[in-house]
Amino acid sequence: MRMRIVVVLRAAFSRASKCFSPFKFYLAALSICLAGGQSRIEASPTSPAYAEGEVIVTFKEPFDFIAAKGIAAGHSLTVGQHFGPLSEWRHRQTVLLRGAGKSTEQLIGELQREPAVEIVEPNYIRWADGQPPNDTSFPQLWSLNNTGQEVNGLSGTSGDDIKFLAAWGLARPSATNVVVGVIDTGVDYHHPDLAANMWTNPGEIPNNGIDDDHNGYVDDYYGFDFADNTGDPQDSGLHGTHVSGTIAAAGNNQLGVIGVNYQAKIMGLKASNDGSSFADTAIIAALQYATLMKQRGVNIVAVNASFGGGGFDSALSSTIQSAGNAGIIFCAAAGNNTNNNDVTPTYPANYRLSNMIVVAASDQNDALAVFSNYGATTVDLAAPGVNILSTVPTNQPQITAYVTHGATNYSANALTYSGTTTGLSGTIYDCGLGYPTNFPSGVNSNIALIQRGTLTFSNKVVNAKAAGAKAAIIYNNVSGNFLGTLGSPGSWIPAISLSQTDGVALKATLPSAGTVVAFTNPSNIYELLDGTSMATPHVTAAVAFAAMNFPSETVTQRIQRVLNNVDSRAGLSGKVRTGGRLNLQRIVDTDLNGLPDWWEQTYFGHLTGTNPNADPDGDGASNLQEFIADTNPTNAASVLRIVNKQVVSNQFNITWTGGNQARQHLLRATNLSGAISWTTLQTNEPPTLTTNTFSDAIGTNKNRYYRIEAERP
Repeated sequence: MRMRIVVVLRAAFSRASKCFSPFKFYLAALSICLAGGQSRIEASPTSPAYAEGEVIVTFKEPFDFIAAKGIAAGHSLTVGQHFGPLSEWRHRQTVLLRGAGKSTEQLIGELQREPAVEIVEPNYIRWADGQPPNDTSFPQLWSLNNTGQEVNGLSGTSGDDIKFLAAWGLARPSATNVVVGVIDTGVDYHHPDLAANMWTNPGEIPNNGIDDDHNGYVDDYYGFDFADNTGDPQDSGLHGTHVSGTIAAAGNNQLGVIGVNYQAKIMGLKASNDGSSFADTAIIAALQYATLMKQRGVNIVAVNASFGGGGFDSALSSTIQSAGNAGIIFCAAAGNNTNNNDVTPTYPANYRLSNMIVVAASDQNDALAVFSNYGATTVDLAAPGVNILSTVPTNQPQITAYVTHGATNYSANALTYSGTTTGLSGTIYDCGLGYPTNFPSGVNSNIALIQRGTLTFSNKVVNAKAAGAKAAIIYNNVSGNFLGTLGSPGSWIPAISLSQTDGVALKATLPSAGTVVAFTNPSNIYELLDGTSMATPHVTAAVAFAAMNFPSETVTQRIQRVLNNVDSRAGLSGKVRTGGRLNLQRIVDTDLNGLPDWWEQTYFGHLTGTNPNADPDGDGASNLQEFIADTNPTNAASVLRIVNKQVVSNQFNITWTGGNQARQHLLRATNLSGAISWTTLQTNEPPTLTTNTFSDAIGTNKNRYYRIEAERP
């Protein structure tokens, strides 16, 4: 697959006449074919939560870390984590404190009375933002190229997309990698559509147990796991891999999907060990790492934050701003609770810092997605977030899961590493929260229904298996369904999740007969998901696209370039600050004159306003034609043309010139009437030469017509 804009010069001559035809330019579009995936339900809790018994404490000046530890000890508290870079930047020590046997509420009350403490806050848990799609999927990336096609049972409106193909036809050729950090559940760096675009730490030798580059992190080759403090950011669920694919899945590899910025690199910043929840401490540590690596020379331009929940945390806010001061833009999901964020704040979206972009979700018809949060002053723009097809981990192939109870089928999610079955039937028993004492004797050789909460999913399933259950159903304790993990591969029984509504309805009928289904398709490593989680990576990739095309712009200029060039839509007016949906094309060509801003700056000294039809150097090629051919519009000697033609030893010798970035192709036909058949004689991929030559044997047919194509990479 290749996205290209093609300019054609037909140079037609026979051995006798040696006559030429005029320039002729045309555009060619690219269609994208994708592998499909079944729907996967993903939802976020509606109520805030935090790590019980933990608080993030900021001490007043001039207390140093030693003094902070002493004060903590005086309260019989232990230091769980010290945020050194954040403390240095704020000139105030910030630490995570834990108190055995004390609730978070008790710790806050106690430490608020401590004279040395400036701020004490919960260690909030954030949640991956996602919404359930419909139950049928089709392999189409409508967000990149909306032709009105049907995706997952929903028809779109042609043109309601981010103008991906047009944008990449205008992209600046660049050998400089831009890097995007994905703070999420991790990323499957072995995925065939992601492996080539993973950032790797050049100073680190993987898996040798040594901090080779002396940055304080061992084996941080693809990034780091800040939830478990290891060098392996492998996905604990699937959310982070899905987000990463939208940002930078490899392009032109005849496989799966393509990322919005398929030339970017992904830095894995894992902040969740259960596949769905994120502690502020892990998020802060991930941001500190990204900032550190930026300061060490890694060209990280943005981080993706597709999560939300909890309350205001000054430590996290300050860490985000610190990353911004280093040149990193923080792209945050608005949330999926249909809330007005102007009225009901959600974090981190509502920090409203100068280096932040907050993203709502739009649908296939450029309307605000039904689940999306919004805010006329607190949410910046919308981006496609419904029926988004992207990558999921290869070691967690999609599992089709549901529960049959009488005439009702309850849609379910399989827990990561769950056992599989095409159908296990038995009596379903209510097993409470899944403690060993909660399982009735009758569950032996039957099915356990367990409520989410208190114990880990793996502990619940271990206890169910010990009680003799042959399958386990875990239903949510908040609205919607969830994605969960059993932590690691093993001899697990089938274990699936239900929404709170379905679980409560099923519980009311128990004990009664039912069937659990959970079967896998190992070839399917792509899935459709909905949510502001899926919208945000479109914008994060757009920031990276802006950085690739305009590397010298500041954080502020880059944000303005994204926000000032949206497509205004009536359905988004009053819902988001810009009133519009992301437009990738206008990021690179703000006046839509067909000439990218970076090209106009290079040749004419200004970003916009160049007449695409003008010919300032008088060489017969317009500015637009010179851009496509990668020739200099201010130099008459630089133009795509045949400069020499000879007949020597019964062959045509052809020499032509053009730019050194556009790929050039020479094609031949033997007539220009009827159905013309062009034969490719020579291609230059990648482009290397400004002058090309070719010798073509004349043969029995003396007529020759030659066509030169210049193709934008």
